[in-house]
Amino acid sequence: MPTCKSCGETCEADALTRHVSEGWLVVHCPGCHAPLGSYRLGTPSVDTMRNVE
Repeated sequence: MPTCKSCGETCEADALTRHVSEGWLVVHCPGCHAPLGSYRLGTPSVDTMRNVE
């Protein structure tokens, strides 16, 4: 259960406000609408992992 650093409210993950902006999922507190985090959607454009033989 995340706790908002702005208002101190602890809420269930299902209650968080979410929206997508330019390939990012942004999560907000349902009470004060302060941002709680952002997560990149999809796969990265450059794959830096390589197979080593």
